[in-house]
Amino acid sequence: MRLFLLVCGFFLFGCGPGSGSKTHINLDVADQAKFEKYLIQGKAIFKQNCVNCHQDNGLGLRKLFPPLAASDYLERNQSEVACLIKYGSKIPITVNGVIYQPTMPAHASLTHLEIAEVFTYINNSWGNEIGFIEAKKITEWLKNCESK
Repeated sequence: MRLFLLVCGFFLFGCGPGSGSKTHINLDVADQAKFEKYLIQGKAIFKQNCVNCHQDNGLGLRKLFPPLAASDYLERNQSEVACLIKYGSKIPITVNGVIYQPTMPAHASLTHLEIAEVFTYINNSWGNEIGFIEAKKITEWLKNCESK
């Protein structure tokens, strides 16, 4: 009986938020599961498309590529960042008081869902706690940047 209780306790408490999974307090159970899936998929997309410039720790690369970790630009310009991811840019941006003049390559092949996944990963990594971005929000933002 003790073994049974021990095993049950492990599953109840060992797989909860403190065990490495990330939670978002304003989400119901279904959306929490979606959020966690976005984080996992987003990390894979980030490693495939973004890590060379923004680095595995999100700190960027000196004055060549801006940080995503604790980025004031990321926090204040969510819709513009979606446009940067999809369409790229050659326009300088200021991040945490530093001007970056990089060429952000377009990731035109990424779907709106993939952008939402990588966005959710970036928004919730390296100390960022910006939140969950769903694909429909990315679609809305991308429609707006297409018209600029």
